[in-house]
Amino acid sequence: SKGFSVEACRSMVNLMDKDGNGKLGLLEFNVLWNRIRSYLAVFRKFDLDKSGSMSAYEMRLALEAAGFKLSKRLHELIVTRYAEPDLALDFDSFVCCLVRLETMF
Repeated sequence: SKGFSVEACRSMVNLMDKDGNGKLGLLEFNVLWNRIRSYLAVFRKFDLDKSGSMSAYEMRLALEAAGFKLSKRLHELIVTRYAEPDLALDFDSFVCCLVRLETMF
């Protein structure tokens, strides 16, 4: 991974900042770090061709393994929002998606 984009970092901070101060405290960061590690394990497991990105099909499997049972339409919307033009999702996009899904659910 090239690291997280500025947009991904902002998204993670905004979604994980429970006290609303615009920063992550030690406990908030610890929760985020543990989630990122678990997301990486899921990403590696379902990046079936080891390309460093996921196809829409691999993403569906990964989301289900992470505990999200989504409708076909919602899955299509997520892929449209987070995927590159070739419909591949990199780790950066995968993390942004899962952080947002966990926050919503």
